[in-house]
Amino acid sequence: MSLNANTRVFGWKSILAEWNTGNIAPPHPVETVLQNLSRRQSPPASHFFTYLNEENEGLLWFIYECIASSWMWESGHRLHYIQQALDLVESLESTFPAFPGSPVNTHTLRSFLTANLTEDQLTYIQLMPALVPMHVPAALPVRAAATAAAGVPVPEAEPLPAPEPKTKNATIHFHILRDLKSNHDDIITIRKLRDDTYSYTLKDKTSTNDSVNTQKGLDRDQVISILRTTLNMLILDDEPYYAVQVILPTFPSVMLKVESLTAEVRDRLYDAVEMTMDSWPTYLV
Repeated sequence: MSLNANTRVFGWKSILAEWNTGNIAPPHPVETVLQNLSRRQSPPASHFFTYLNEENEGLLWFIYECIASSWMWESGHRLHYIQQALDLVESLESTFPAFPGSPVNTHTLRSFLTANLTEDQLTYIQLMPALVPMHVPAALPVRAAATAAAGVPVPEAEPLPAPEPKTKNATIHFHILRDLKSNHDDIITIRKLRDDTYSYTLKDKTSTNDSVNTQKGLDRDQVISILRTTLNMLILDDEPYYAVQVILPTFPSVMLKVESLTAEVRDRLYDAVEMTMDSWPTYLV
């Protein structure tokens, strides 16, 4: 069951939900990941991420297993996998999908990592501390399904305390309006994931389809470069959009007609985005 560098499995939320129906034997894709994860010479992280199709639910489960099942591997937590997976998950405040032993809604990814890793381990994976007060529940017991499959009795878990209210990412938005009456604007969303690491998402809303393209793990120069190319393309368009609405954290939103996007105006927008990156909180309440 070696992981192939080009093999992708789709629909991890459904695969994990099927595993959660009560059957002890995991589905074949789950077993493949667990067997490769348990090997002393495990595959490169990119092989796992490709196999998981970089789906958020699969990545969250993978991070959980890197910690919760490590007692069976005699090699400790797979911190190098966790570190790289954090660049791909949608948010540190994501909650886990359903699977045997899942924290589900009792833990966010951040609180799970904080509860189960030491300070040195958190430093290794470069987990940024939250900028808002967060309650950290007690460390989770090892996944019951894994221990049962190994023939190890597991005591009944204590109920976990209720989590604090969730936070959400601060974001930059560029709404590219086709006209004032249309509901099919293109939307650019820029999120800060961690220090000098961002995601850039373009949601193309047309009358016939919704397409979403996300690039993750970008640094600030790459974000500005993509944004510069996008605004330049708007100027060159033979069937121009009507206007661009710019929404930045801690700044009032502005609306600019496309014909007003001169080189000087575009430079000021890049300056405002970079200023936001310099002082941007990781999370807002």
